[in-house]
Amino acid sequence: MRAHASPSFPRLSDTRRRYIHRALLRWYAQHGRDLPWRNSDDPYFVLISEYMLQQTQVARVLKHFPLWIKRFPTTAALARASRRAVLLAWSGLGYNRRALSLHAAAKEIMERHNGRIPSDIEALKALPGFGPYTAHAVTCFGYRHRVPIVDVNIRRVLSRLSRNMRETDAMLPEAEVWTLAASLLPPRAFYNWNQGLMDLGATICTARQPDCEHCPLSTECPSAGRLQSAPARSASVIRETPRRIYRGRVIEHLRHRPRHCDRADRLCILLFSSSDAVEQSRVLDILATLQNDGMIRATAGRRPVEDIGTFTDSLDMLHICLTD
Repeated sequence: MRAHASPSFPRLSDTRRRYIHRALLRWYAQHGRDLPWRNSDDPYFVLISEYMLQQTQVARVLKHFPLWIKRFPTTAALARASRRAVLLAWSGLGYNRRALSLHAAAKEIMERHNGRIPSDIEALKALPGFGPYTAHAVTCFGYRHRVPIVDVNIRRVLSRLSRNMRETDAMLPEAEVWTLAASLLPPRAFYNWNQGLMDLGATICTARQPDCEHCPLSTECPSAGRLQSAPARSASVIRETPRRIYRGRVIEHLRHRPRHCDRADRLCILLFSSSDAVEQSRVLDILATLQNDGMIRATAGRRPVEDIGTFTDSLDMLHICLTD
């Protein structure tokens, strides 16, 4: 995505502002997505959904959300669980570090906030894994407080609505969109407004193929019908598989092993189809990052291995298990 430099958002007349509010709210009433975390007043449901939705498609979260709530129905139940149980339950959602951040947040809520998820934005931002968006989302959707929200969908919608964007990947700087979102927030229907903006960006005002013909805001949008696909970028550079992909493969493999353990030499073959000296060094580096994040524990015989990165014995002696 490209940040589009621009002057401040032009002042809207009260008439135009009311029209935009009514148009989007009517559209949301008819076309808003039916999501289970929207059908509850429990801030815990909102918190779980927001963690799951970070870098994960809604369709996948819809599958896993009810299973998670059944397994960990409350903040207290999640806080009591072992890290291994949390990692096992997170299977299929990707970015496993989020699971441990969520677990740590639940523990902190129990210990520092008497088991009540904070409604204050700054208190939420102090929790593990919380950024500005997640804190605002829990405050608005979990407690019905009037605060703006900016995720990637809202950033795209408001950028196009406020400027004549020429390319589909052009967006205003995030800080400017937060200011814009606050200025457009309705006095009363802010919950539906924020949900509607997200749904509009997810289903109509999409990143690559915006459907301006069916957008309720098209008559007020200077970008409507004018957006062109961004020029294709060169694909000549061959990129290595990111470390996070290898990390995810290790955790997913361990989830399905007896006792959730396996030898490091087998993991090396799993990742690289080889176990020469170079690949052994690579797998030890990957395992060390997982150990540092608290996702795995390692033993050699009956001896705990405190620093996998310094392990020098044969990999078939090193046993890797999901954390307890």
